[in-house]
Amino acid sequence: MTKMTSPIPQPEPDLTPEIIVERARDMVPILRARAAETDQMRTLPQQTVEECIRAGFYRILQPRRFGGYQFGLRTFCDVMKNISRGCTSTGWVLTLTSAHTFHMAAFAEAGQIEMYGEDGEFRSPLIFAPQGTATPVDGGYRLTGRWNYNSGGEHANWLAVNAALPGDSADAPPKDFVMTWIRRDDYEIFDNWHVMGMRGTGSKQAIVDDVFVPQRRVISQPLWFTGEAPGYGVHDDPFYITPPMEVFCAEVGCVCIGLGEAAIDAFYERVMTKQNPFPPFDLLRQERSSQRRLGQARAKVDAASAIHDHIINNQMQYAAQAADGTLEYSSESRRRVLMLTQQIAHNVSEAVELLFAASGTSASQSGQQMERIYRDLATIRTHYFFDVDRSAENWGATFLGLEEYSTY
Repeated sequence: MTKMTSPIPQPEPDLTPEIIVERARDMVPILRARAAETDQMRTLPQQTVEECIRAGFYRILQPRRFGGYQFGLRTFCDVMKNISRGCTSTGWVLTLTSAHTFHMAAFAEAGQIEMYGEDGEFRSPLIFAPQGTATPVDGGYRLTGRWNYNSGGEHANWLAVNAALPGDSADAPPKDFVMTWIRRDDYEIFDNWHVMGMRGTGSKQAIVDDVFVPQRRVISQPLWFTGEAPGYGVHDDPFYITPPMEVFCAEVGCVCIGLGEAAIDAFYERVMTKQNPFPPFDLLRQERSSQRRLGQARAKVDAASAIHDHIINNQMQYAAQAADGTLEYSSESRRRVLMLTQQIAHNVSEAVELLFAASGTSASQSGQQMERIYRDLATIRTHYFFDVDRSAENWGATFLGLEEYSTY
């Protein structure tokens, strides 16, 4: 492992949060024009990835020490909402491969130095479900398994996966769950991503066969969620020791809100040009039903945005508490922020349903923007993260003094 002796320089030392957000706004029409191609390719076009790299999007949350801009969560979310407004698949991949520079701050300093390398180029999905095993060996672990939902893995240079530590016998429960980081060369991609929506994410399976992972690239997941991570304290910015679930909630919330804004854009374009087939043959913009649904959808997406702002504000408060030593990790707050994020998805879903149903049958034709938005949202809602019943029952049980049903 190469020892870093000096900080990695930023590609653009004079870049500001305002400029990088404006770059994301400028990409909305470009990504929208490219969305059909992205959907058909079932992965991001290489041109899109390269444009995002040049724009600095992958380095927004990356620590300055390792060549990042360290602009903070609000700037990150402003960028990702705009990218998701242009193309949901691009927003999902970019958000979930660039935000993991925050999660990497939980790892030992030696691991961070290794993973950022000499130039700070770091793009990595993170697969949360433990779909493989990590067997302890001298100096680290042997990792084996098949991990689904490797979003953006074809354009990444690292991958984080969670794995179970085997128990003392075949019937024994796992001793622990760990998060590990492996290089792109350490896994193969199996193309099993044939889905209804979010096709462009390329969320294919990663196959790992007995790969050694050194201890510096491994942390205990349960300890991480209680604030006991080996990397905490490596960076001066207290943001990097705030609870991880809340940041992940902010990530997926960005994509949902961007999708909601895209639905409003698509509906606006239709009603401004589409004619009612019945007398008096007015444009749909003159129909009160169109006006009513657009107003209702606007309110629902605005409400989702307000919830999202609340999550960001909470994280900033956690950072302030971390700075003065009063931050406490709480499973109750983790469950509540999860339910808030599910409410964001619920509000956006209601907005999209209103607009899709009022767009006319032609909007459901393959290749139409509204059709793609509808498919993407339906697929996002199937994510385990959005299991509303599980989260609500879990929170309700613990609030009433009963045992939790599951960790999340």
